[in-house]
Amino acid sequence: MDPRLQPQTPEVDPMVTSAVMNVRDRFGAEGLRDLMALAQMELRNVEAAERRLAALSEPATAPEPADSADTQAWLAYTDAEPERDDRR
Repeated sequence: MDPRLQPQTPEVDPMVTSAVMNVRDRFGAEGLRDLMALAQMELRNVEAAERRLAALSEPATAPEPADSADTQAWLAYTDAEPERDDRR
């Protein structure tokens, strides 16, 4: 293989290198552009899936207890009447 075509990281699996060369040899530059576009799309999908999986492993946070001041502010904001025990 041409040394200029060698990947920057030596850890690239030979199967990946072979797949890229097969696309290059069969489909040329257009095939490589298609391969790069598909690879970018798959990379985004995989990274998003990894983020979702990482979020699943994080401990769930307990909801904060209700603050009565917040409740009163919400009632005032919505013009709602607080529930009263009406004994008429």
